[in-house]
Amino acid sequence: MPQQISIVIPAFNQLDYCKQCIETVLAYTHPPYQLILVDNGSTDGVSEFFDRVPGARVIHSERNLGFAGGVNLGLRIAEGHVLLLNSDTLVPEGWLEPIERALLSADDVGMAGPMSNYVSGPQQIARLFFESQDEINAFARNLAARNKGQLQDTTRLVGFCMLIRDKALQEVGLFDERFGVGGYEDDDYGLRVMRAGYRLCIAEDAFVFHYGNRTFLGMGIVKEKFYGLLAKNEKQFREKWIQQETPEARAESTSLNAQARTAACSGDLVTALRLLAKAIKISPSQAANHNDLGAVLWGLGRRDKAFDCFVQAVRMNADYTEARDNLREAGEALGRMAEVEALLQGRDA
Repeated sequence: MPQQISIVIPAFNQLDYCKQCIETVLAYTHPPYQLILVDNGSTDGVSEFFDRVPGARVIHSERNLGFAGGVNLGLRIAEGHVLLLNSDTLVPEGWLEPIERALLSADDVGMAGPMSNYVSGPQQIARLFFESQDEINAFARNLAARNKGQLQDTTRLVGFCMLIRDKALQEVGLFDERFGVGGYEDDDYGLRVMRAGYRLCIAEDAFVFHYGNRTFLGMGIVKEKFYGLLAKNEKQFREKWIQQETPEARAESTSLNAQARTAACSGDLVTALRLLAKAIKISPSQAANHNDLGAVLWGLGRRDKAFDCFVQAVRMNADYTEARDNLREAGEALGRMAEVEALLQGRDA
């Protein structure tokens, strides 16, 4: 019998988006599941609406605790595997099953997430436009049929929709609330899950529609304020991981990176790939490992995945010139310069 999944949806205001999201969840999610709604200090009717959702467990916070804080309220009462879902999403028919299959495809998969129209990194499917839920459902059906069972390992899953294995959650614990209203708490959690020995996977046959940044817009965190928030949280993210990694781990990772570069220079890209994967597992915060992995993957012809590695390197160190140059070159070659410019200007989703 399938294990119950807890679906945790935190929200701060944005009542109309909350209604749309929960309507699709109720319509297109098959049991067994538990719906946990977190009212994160809302003032526009979200609190009262949540209380009327049939079968939901509702948590009310007197103030906005930010994304991580709101999620944590839900995680404390969740059971089984936990699906975190933003309140500005629309889920289609058959949305949850492929994400769950990805999570359960191997015992070492700790988190899994879907593809989307509005997300950064390898989960994004660019240039998608929908005028109705029926169009979203049709696209999701076609994607599921075309990519059935396809998984992609990744070093980052975006928190708009991600499924966490119960054992990984027990080992890793709650989200880090130092990131305030939001930004980089999902990057941080993914690294913690990988450090615990788990993989992150993208279910390429799953799709969830995402409006994107609606809570930030509702709070007036736009343009310079939004970019400033991301810059602040990126700095906290980098400082945290540099402090947490032992000198021994960084030294071992640096040594593996040097070995990988030697192997790559001699033409042994497979060995370089193996060494860099190990280096990232030991010291996931070192941007050079992700940049060099991107270079190796580019040499192997895996250009889209190489692009994602360059993105990760720049996200970890915005001042890393080599990674920025590689990202620009890759973006030009792949026709993805809009994504590149958005990231370099601090507008990454």
